[in-house]
Amino acid sequence: MINRRFITLFFLFLSFKLCAQEIERINGSPFPYSSKPDTIYVVYDQNFLNDEVLIIQSLQGILSKTKPSIYRDVGTGSSVWLNNIVDRGLVIPSFEYSADIVSLLAKFKDQINGYVLCDLHTTSSNIAISLSGILNSIPVTEKTIEYMKSLNIPLLFDARDKDYSWLLENFSEFFNKNIIIYQDTLKDLCLGDYSVFSNSIHFFDDIQSNLVDTLFKTMNKNSFLLGWGKDEFQTVNKSSLNSISVLPSDYAYNLSVLTNFNSTISQKKHDFETNTIDSVHTVCFLMSDGDNIQWLLNWFITDKRWFGNENRGKIDIGWTISPALSELAPTAMQKIYQTASLNEFGKDYFIAGPSGTGYIYPEKFEDIEVYTKQLNQYMFKSDLKIVNLIGNNFDDFYFYSFLEKDNIESIFYYDFSNYSKHDGEIRFINNKPIISARYNLWGGFNTVKQLSQKINSLDINPKSSSGYSLIPVHNWSNSVDSILLCSQLFNNNIRIVSPDKFVNLIEENIQNSGNQSVPYITYPNPTNKTFYIELRYPLSEIESIEVYDLNGVKQHGYTKEVKSINEKATKIEIDISQLDFGMFFFKIRIKHNKNVIIDKILRSL
Repeated sequence: MINRRFITLFFLFLSFKLCAQEIERINGSPFPYSSKPDTIYVVYDQNFLNDEVLIIQSLQGILSKTKPSIYRDVGTGSSVWLNNIVDRGLVIPSFEYSADIVSLLAKFKDQINGYVLCDLHTTSSNIAISLSGILNSIPVTEKTIEYMKSLNIPLLFDARDKDYSWLLENFSEFFNKNIIIYQDTLKDLCLGDYSVFSNSIHFFDDIQSNLVDTLFKTMNKNSFLLGWGKDEFQTVNKSSLNSISVLPSDYAYNLSVLTNFNSTISQKKHDFETNTIDSVHTVCFLMSDGDNIQWLLNWFITDKRWFGNENRGKIDIGWTISPALSELAPTAMQKIYQTASLNEFGKDYFIAGPSGTGYIYPEKFEDIEVYTKQLNQYMFKSDLKIVNLIGNNFDDFYFYSFLEKDNIESIFYYDFSNYSKHDGEIRFINNKPIISARYNLWGGFNTVKQLSQKINSLDINPKSSSGYSLIPVHNWSNSVDSILLCSQLFNNNIRIVSPDKFVNLIEENIQNSGNQSVPYITYPNPTNKTFYIELRYPLSEIESIEVYDLNGVKQHGYTKEVKSINEKATKIEIDISQLDFGMFFFKIRIKHNKNVIIDKILRSL
């Protein structure tokens, strides 16, 4: 019999603890916190069996609910972040239990309520991790069950014969509704500490499954998915349709610890003015995948392909980074900024990775205004000014909400199917540029030699949009050295600049129409029944909606319904099923605005 009263009281107590400390968060942050750690017990995965690591991971999350006490050093980035917080005097490291799980368990036994029996790398291990957050239990396999007996830690459940339906039937109300962990069972030794710390369900199934649909529908709007799926497009698409942002983090470690620090976060330098040089073509290289939390926290800073490359600083390079790091791992984010190059030859400059706080498709996200309001806060906290968007619809309607925010100065846009699909087109909204990619430096698209040849043949007029090229650099198939080699193959009239300088030059030299019209979208068209119009204007400012035929005769045989999407957007439904077949026009007049929207509707059979 499950003691639901005990679980409820325990959960409320932990919720109070998570809200009572002084870790800095933006207003409305989805990311929980507890308190700053002092002594950290460092453990090395290589000293333990995988079955023991499974236990340590959950214990780490349990302890972090009150005060982080365990840190897993798995090398690469994890070693850098540990040394950083030690060098800054933020923690005192202890290596007393670096290879001794029994003593580690004995030390913290009073914070363990029991264990859940499971098998490694199976649904049962995901269930056991999910329960760890709610019950303060640890996942145990047959290989480690003797430890429980020796320490008199009781069995709570045997998850080996349980499924996710059982988990949800008994515990769904206790799971975090702002964070969901989507983690393949083969990766159950990663990310689990944060699942436990945040009381989040830790699960995996096909992205098109009923289970995913059910769980996504239980989440709050503008929530976050940590982990990763087997198909990038389907994972981000399904998440976006449910107003969930994706933070790729399937190989993340120690988030329950790193999230409980405060840190000043500041890039080394923003260039606000950049001198124009005549007769040059201007190029901006931008490294991909900065939305990828696990890449940033693992190999990014040490690997010689990226930030570990000794040739950084010989040229301007743009990098993407997740603004969510400002709360998930603020000391790590600042360490990355501190490590950036800045000298007379070049600098590293960061912009927000796709598509802001998390990876979304803007055209699929139901309430983009809520998302961009939160992003605006994270841009300020992360000292970022430019957002890299990945989407599937290059329509101003989806960009307006971003570019009306004070802390977002520009959008670098990629289409998912081909990052450079829009061939370097530049637009302006709210006097801020939307810059699309021109060519990809990516295996399967362009080699270094091919790209340099294409760039060398381009327009060298800085007053024309054709005189500028944003180049996405695929991080997995290219490196800092790839960018350097490409630059060496450029003609003398090719200028390479960082993203901030790139935006400065475009704002200074490209004619800006301002685009003060009201962004809107229509669908489906043609239609034989209902036609929808969504526009970025509040309902209270819609003065009139009218439909005309090709002869300019106002029509009356239709019905309409006007709804508010949010405080800045309106949805109009027009039922034209009673009109004759053929072409019609709709006309929308806006109060206090000279703009009138006129567009066509095709009434089909």
